[in-house]
Amino acid sequence: MKPWYLVLGGALLLGGCQEKLTSPGDCPALCPGGSPQVVDEVLSPIPGSDSSFVGYVQPQAAPALLVSNGLEGFEERAIMRFPPRSDSVAVRDTLRSYTVDSVAFGFTVLARDSMAPGLQLLLYRLPPLIDSSTSYAQVDPAFVPENLVLTVPIPDTLRTGVLRAVVQGSDLARIALTPADSGVLSLGVRLDAPSFTGVRLGASAAGNGGVFLTYATLAVPDTGAARLRTFPLTATFNTSLPAVPEVLDSTVLTVGGNPSTRSLIRFDLPSRIRDSATVIRATLELTPVAPLTGLATDPVRLVARGILSDLGAKSPVESRFGVAIDTVPVGSSATEELEMVRLLQQVWIGESRPAGLLLSLSPELEAASFSRPVFYSSRAADPAVRPRLRVSYLRSFPFENP
Repeated sequence: MKPWYLVLGGALLLGGCQEKLTSPGDCPALCPGGSPQVVDEVLSPIPGSDSSFVGYVQPQAAPALLVSNGLEGFEERAIMRFPPRSDSVAVRDTLRSYTVDSVAFGFTVLARDSMAPGLQLLLYRLPPLIDSSTSYAQVDPAFVPENLVLTVPIPDTLRTGVLRAVVQGSDLARIALTPADSGVLSLGVRLDAPSFTGVRLGASAAGNGGVFLTYATLAVPDTGAARLRTFPLTATFNTSLPAVPEVLDSTVLTVGGNPSTRSLIRFDLPSRIRDSATVIRATLELTPVAPLTGLATDPVRLVARGILSDLGAKSPVESRFGVAIDTVPVGSSATEELEMVRLLQQVWIGESRPAGLLLSLSPELEAASFSRPVFYSSRAADPAVRPRLRVSYLRSFPFENP
């Protein structure tokens, strides 16, 4: 029989090794300490590093044509050139001439001020040799009553849609094509309205440019029959010509214009945010230099994209993630705010990419809008109007050392 003190010692030893399965965990050395901390921080651009660059989309490649009668204090006109129209048609291996019965012109209205009544387009015959080097001053002398082909009223009820106008009878002499023209017809478009306004028209680059349709009668002498033919032609060249060329101010950030301008803003994202922070909100704030001008009821869409590498004006941009878009109404002078949280979360945080933004108008408006937003840059004398990036982020949770 074992001594009583051996039995008691064994019982105490076994009791000390039992697990407390129903008790809560107690691991102060392994659990995180403290509380989550949300930090609000305002980041300024790298001083003097933000710039505007012009020439991304040229007027002749724009998705719309701009026509105005003094909307921005000056007139803007559109010109277009159609491909050659043959003077004969092959029938049974024989080239035969035809007689023009009438022609029709078609234009697509993309935007106009629906509150401005009494608009009409004036079509003028221009010299056939026009191209991207043609200036406003060179074609201005052709916009005279003697060269007026047709007046096309824009119905007050039409906001967007197709305009169609027909020329026939004695008016056909105004657009008769001669060998000296090489079968090419060029037109100039001017806007007439009781008030200062503008119209955005479809362009060849977008596939909805001007249409020149000829209806003709073709006589076939050996059969005594007459055949009707149509010759549809779409403009192969078009562009917008402002009476006053735009001037780029290097001390501010400009977006839009014709040709289009984009602005690059560079930030120095601190490691405390880039390396381990959880961004819960980020807002880019831009202060306009003046209220946004342009075509009433035709707001612009401002786009900010993160750059993949910093190559200045040619910096490639992120197209899938990190794109911020906001609509700016005409007349607005409020600080523009673009939500950038997705860009920081998916493009900048944990990556080695440069913290740069490229500002532009949305693709359908580049070189195709009357609006040209201008914002203060990092060069502004007043720090309160400089660009700023407001970031709210959660710091990495502190863990105690074991």
